[in-house]
Amino acid sequence: MREENLRKGKEAGLMFSLVRGRTRVVIKRWEEDADVVTLRQVHSSEVHVLEDPLYGVEGDAIITYRRGLKVGVRTADCVPVALLGSKTVAVIHAGWRGLKSNIIEKTLEKLSLFEPLENFLAFVGPSAKACCYEVGEEFKEHFKSLQIKNQRHYMDTQEEALIRLKKEGIKHFFLYGVCTICHHAFPSYRKDKTEERMLTFAEIL
Repeated sequence: MREENLRKGKEAGLMFSLVRGRTRVVIKRWEEDADVVTLRQVHSSEVHVLEDPLYGVEGDAIITYRRGLKVGVRTADCVPVALLGSKTVAVIHAGWRGLKSNIIEKTLEKLSLFEPLENFLAFVGPSAKACCYEVGEEFKEHFKSLQIKNQRHYMDTQEEALIRLKKEGIKHFFLYGVCTICHHAFPSYRKDKTEERMLTFAEIL
């Protein structure tokens, strides 16, 4: 991705930052960040379009076209997706339940009302991958990203997100290809039931 200005921050809690034109996505450790709007995440397919901050409501995806409004999702194995356009950004919290209920597709459907989907860069952040994330055989009825090893089924939530993004018309990607379960730098609920979370937020600069 040569068009993006990518930098890794050294200040406390900042893991990653990527700027594309007048938009950016940031990953950091979640610390009750008062300047970032998040939702009460419930593994749903509910998408909110925000012009002003909105707190305490349920949902798992946010779209905004307001400059300077930071919108974010908290994750600890679910895949965080950020979409950076020329005048719109979105963030998605997509665990297996959200993926199954088409949270990505529903977000893109609303996002396409603001600008063409080919304008967007999709950032797909660290999440549970097939190296570690064992699931039930019934998952094969709903997901295309399963791998079978020793007759056991493993899911790659990043790959599942990419499949769905590409199918809906997204053409530009940045994949942060790290498994949260086996990579010590990221919180993983599946690994140790941690209450710690990673925050992924996007904004228009």
